[in-house]
Amino acid sequence: MTQTATLAERMRSTLTPRAQLGLIALVALLALVALLELSSRNEQLRRDTLTVRTEYAGRLAALEQRDWTQVLNSAASELTTVEDRFWRAETTGLASAEILGAVEAAARRAELSAPRVSVLRSDLVGSDVILFEVEVTARSNNGRFATFLEALVESEGLLQPSELEWQGQNRPVTVRLVAPALVEVGDRS
Repeated sequence: MTQTATLAERMRSTLTPRAQLGLIALVALLALVALLELSSRNEQLRRDTLTVRTEYAGRLAALEQRDWTQVLNSAASELTTVEDRFWRAETTGLASAEILGAVEAAARRAELSAPRVSVLRSDLVGSDVILFEVEVTARSNNGRFATFLEALVESEGLLQPSELEWQGQNRPVTVRLVAPALVEVGDRS
């Protein structure tokens, strides 16, 4: 006799016909729940596969339609436009001096009282690009600070205000500026 036959014979002898019917109904319900869960999971996988295939087809079509040479030329043009506003010098020291000179000239042009200009730090952000952070503290006489900011825009290189501290009229104003510079690969002292 096989194990299944032995198990069935034991169940007939120990379970009442009503309990046997309940056990059969329970097993049938569990089998139905398992089949429904399997069917639901298969449907979800089918939908996920369809979504992935649709996204893949869309991306493939986008790659085929795009003129990558034009994109590269456009990016190179934008990079040149941005780098044209960078300060240029042979060394970090010369770049720092040029930036300080431009900020001091803008302060004089705006007639700010007692301007103090200093380079807070310089960070290397590329193979030949250094980002200077410059701080200017001065008194603004009757709104002359707006003239100072306008003079910064007209400077030879980019001087981008990044922080402004102002405590009221005829009080010291502190401005932090960011100034990118292209420095030759040689000396960065």
